[in-house]
Amino acid sequence: MENRAIAAVLFNISAILKAQDGANPYRVRAYRRAARALLRMRQPVRERVAQGLPLGIPGLGKSLTAKISALARDGRCAFYDELIDTLPPDEARLVRVPGIGPTIAARIHRDLGPTDATSLQRAAAEGRLTRVWGVGPRRQAAILDAIAPAPPQRAVQTRLF
Repeated sequence: MENRAIAAVLFNISAILKAQDGANPYRVRAYRRAARALLRMRQPVRERVAQGLPLGIPGLGKSLTAKISALARDGRCAFYDELIDTLPPDEARLVRVPGIGPTIAARIHRDLGPTDATSLQRAAAEGRLTRVWGVGPRRQAAILDAIAPAPPQRAVQTRLF
């Protein structure tokens, strides 16, 4: 996973934690600070993890370092998956779409109601998706690209004679 994608996951974690009742503000701040530090890094974190080097981000605890390393190595973080599961089911489905974080997912759910991939495509085609605060034409296009079905693969035939 690239630094930008890892930072996006960390920002999503901080947003979900902040929305929870009784969230520790220092923990939320630690995730945001780590995400910003990742965005400033010049070397990809996955290279440092693969080489067994320290991440090079000052002030990280063991837990956050382990989560960033898991994201860089495997592209997944069990803690993030657990946090997504605490969200309402419609919002959890939306958060898994690239380009939609927990805040935008909550707004889409509030403004458009329950959505799945087909209803999200329909809302975008009708122009309702851009009425959601924080979703402009570029984000709408990115969301549509992320949920669009993959084009069918053509079989390549070679003639031997």
